[in-house]
Amino acid sequence: MSTHIDQSPEVLIIGGGINGIGIARELAFRGVSVVLVEQHDLCSGTSSSSSKLVHGGIRYLEYGNFGLVAEACRERFFLTQTAPHLVSVQPFIIPIYKGDRRPPWMIRLGLWLYELMALGRHIGHNKMIPVSEALDAEPLLRKTGLTGTALYFDARMDDARLGIEIAAQACQMGAQIVTCAKAVPLDSTAKRIRIYGESIDQEITPKMVVNATGPWSDEWLKMIGHDGRPLLKPTKGIHLVTRPLVKTHALLITTRDNRIIFVIPHEEYSIVGTTDTPYSGSPDSVYATAEDIRYLISEVERVFETTLSGDDIYATFVGLRPLANTDQSTPGAISRDHQIVTHSSRLLSIVGGKYTTFRSMSEHMAKAVMERLGKPMRDSTVTIKLPMNKYPTNESRLADIPGSVRYAVQHEFARHVMDYMRRRTHAFFRKGNGLDIVDAVARELGEVLNWSQTQIAAESDHYREVVEAMHLEIRAAVK
Repeated sequence: MSTHIDQSPEVLIIGGGINGIGIARELAFRGVSVVLVEQHDLCSGTSSSSSKLVHGGIRYLEYGNFGLVAEACRERFFLTQTAPHLVSVQPFIIPIYKGDRRPPWMIRLGLWLYELMALGRHIGHNKMIPVSEALDAEPLLRKTGLTGTALYFDARMDDARLGIEIAAQACQMGAQIVTCAKAVPLDSTAKRIRIYGESIDQEITPKMVVNATGPWSDEWLKMIGHDGRPLLKPTKGIHLVTRPLVKTHALLITTRDNRIIFVIPHEEYSIVGTTDTPYSGSPDSVYATAEDIRYLISEVERVFETTLSGDDIYATFVGLRPLANTDQSTPGAISRDHQIVTHSSRLLSIVGGKYTTFRSMSEHMAKAVMERLGKPMRDSTVTIKLPMNKYPTNESRLADIPGSVRYAVQHEFARHVMDYMRRRTHAFFRKGNGLDIVDAVARELGEVLNWSQTQIAAESDHYREVVEAMHLEIRAAVK
């Protein structure tokens, strides 16, 4: 299966996370010829390692970042309207324990401000509620020291599939997307770019290049000789996937060291996270350590009337936040605002931001690109709905593995077993990690992609190795 792309596109976007995908849609929507290249799978980095929340960022109120919160609340509302099969309203409970840094009056003020920031686009009424009501809703909450509880509303999402479906929509609008390929500059101005990978080896000459590689931004810029101040100050965030801890309400918890973590209900499991720690290593080698896992376990056991064994932790996942490099030293306080960095008249980078505001960030970048191309901006993507695809739920996909694997390859850019198991379905996150179906998935992918028996076996083995390495860390954390 070979791929050929436009030899001289107006815009080349490097990076297939949610920002790159969003920018591709914005530009294609406005008639710009655009090629997007992703070195792995779409949304295979930070964009599938989020807390699965579309949220205004209630904790950013504490840092006075009202503009970002208002923008995020606005975009949250639009996403519930345009992608209701992937973004849904989620009620949250905030338990307030004796000695917490944020007393009830502060929480009450925060709830009022959070609703105000939505500017009429709120998705539920925030309020303080009786402790008894919270305990009825979530009976595993620890009662000792619980002095108050609050209720507020945000939304949850399927982060990977949301990005992938937006990519499919961008293609329908005329964008060209190539995955499993690298974009290597052949000169210091990035005028000539070699695109090569599993199905392509081609040189192109785009008019403009957008670096949307997220945590890899600085590494890509080094290829054209950029040796200035790093664009990024990344932080690492890990999550645990556990047996169900909450039923219908998510929890926002203040940790002992005054951080914020969430416990969120998802299908037959809960997601716990995230951490927020500085990271200076390679984006390709980030993983959840035993120490990371122990930290989250200790916070869960402090707030819930339960303990977690190794069997209770189904999976872990980790991502890097590509935060803009600032002078702020506290990870949680580093701005989540995005920045567009101009390197030349034909090369731009986008860094920072948060998943929830991807559309407005993409629109901002599209405007900068259109100005340089001498084209006017028109209309908006804010009300464009994502069409419901053939397999709207994970259950429908897993009930029809042959059909849904073929669909994932033909319509959703899937090329490997991990693509399907983690980002087209949630099999990776469920108890057992989908090991019972991995061989069937590999065989179906092999049939569609014309793999040899050796390739099919290698794909199954690689998936098993990833799962085993993950559980080694879990077992090390819960000895």
